[in-house]
Amino acid sequence: MSGPSDLVGGLVPGAQHLSVPFTVLLLVHVPAGMASVAAGAVAAVSRKRPGRHPRFGTIYFWALAVVFVTAGGMAALRWMEDRHLLVLGASSFGVASMGYAARKLRWNGWTSFHILGMGVSYVVLLTAFYVDNGPHLPVWDRLPAIAYWTLPASVGLPLLVRGLRRHTRFRRDLRAAVLALSGTARSRVKTA
Repeated sequence: MSGPSDLVGGLVPGAQHLSVPFTVLLLVHVPAGMASVAAGAVAAVSRKRPGRHPRFGTIYFWALAVVFVTAGGMAALRWMEDRHLLVLGASSFGVASMGYAARKLRWNGWTSFHILGMGVSYVVLLTAFYVDNGPHLPVWDRLPAIAYWTLPASVGLPLLVRGLRRHTRFRRDLRAAVLALSGTARSRVKTA
């Protein structure tokens, strides 16, 4: 009878030495990561209207939440090997949460914050994947380690800027959001 370690043995180099709790977390983490990558890509290329875009964006967000929680558990079990992945996971989920909240609450300038949050989140998710898996992937294994950290951003950030230019009036939206936040801060100061 095969155990959880046997299930990941073909996928993860050195899986024989992984603990059962780590392996169980990994067995949840990998499909959630695959779902978030696929759903994020579908949301990004879908027309920005009710239907496919928000549906796949929601799937992306909740799959990313699972990725973040399982990354936290795995980092706790193997701190020295995986702590940087926890930082990347927290960063990705943090900016995705801002993007998700912007879409749900629709504050002034929400569109820019939504695109920035979700787009940066996706770039950081891919960065974490390549940092962790790049040395074991064909072609990627020939690249220097710095490529795992920089290639997702060098491809994703120009696309993100294009999306901001295409779907928002970024400067106007940013200014409106800053004014709204500063007005909120002023009103809190007056009532205190």
